[in-house]
Amino acid sequence: MSRVQLITDGTACLPPERLRELGVISLPIVAQVGDRTYIYDQQVAGHIELLSDLMKERQAVKIIGPSPDDFRAVFARTLYRTNKMLLILSSGRLSPVLKNARLGAQDFMGRCDITILDSETISMGLGALVERAGMLLQEDAWPLPAIVRQLRGMMPHLYVAMTSHTSEYLQRSGRLSAMQAILGSFLGIHPFMEIERGDILPLEKSRSASKALDRLDEFASEFSRIRQLVILQGYGPEIAAEAAELRDELEELLPGIDFPTIFYDPILASHVGPNGLGLVVYEGLNFR
Repeated sequence: MSRVQLITDGTACLPPERLRELGVISLPIVAQVGDRTYIYDQQVAGHIELLSDLMKERQAVKIIGPSPDDFRAVFARTLYRTNKMLLILSSGRLSPVLKNARLGAQDFMGRCDITILDSETISMGLGALVERAGMLLQEDAWPLPAIVRQLRGMMPHLYVAMTSHTSEYLQRSGRLSAMQAILGSFLGIHPFMEIERGDILPLEKSRSASKALDRLDEFASEFSRIRQLVILQGYGPEIAAEAAELRDELEELLPGIDFPTIFYDPILASHVGPNGLGLVVYEGLNFR
């Protein structure tokens, strides 16, 4: 059976050595802010500089890569080894990455069996899907449709919740109207949002950072079993202090669970701005 090449994008939260172990190709995320370009994956931390720069000058974040040509180049190189590829990519509603992959794949129709899966998530959620797919592919006993079915079964158990100190970027990305964003800024509103079916949905508004932090605690407490949890952090001393406070509270709430704190990626930054805080939760499943 021809081996399937697993491909993802740079937001998949997995250590570089784990990506290498599983034979995963990861294409970096390329973001543009004004005339500056930032590159991000698990080996290049360009997102930290991006978040820092956004704190100084709040400009729109445009995701420009991986482009269709980037995907075409990867498909062409992979074709020397195998004509079967599985792409698991960050949510198609949050960036053009998925669309770019589909555009790039059109040139290989008839020559390659390219399966493109919209993860409907990001960060650790995407990483969990990629890791599971890589493990199943290494067993060399699972047909690709069965692997995709198992991944789709995982997706409803991946959750992302965020808060932000600003509504400006939600307005930029079309999740809030200009009037809602202006009013939110005037009142000092901290929006609470979740990713549902791959899209960021503003659900609630808090009048203080402490109440927004409490809402994240409540979100985490809703799960009876957690397989993985990651704190997503923006930039700046205020957010760092809030992330530390959230971590302390979660350690009391969820004893025995190890969860890292990471700076979130450019795709999330394009929607929530530089000073957000959030959680990614993977609710445990028993396989086989």
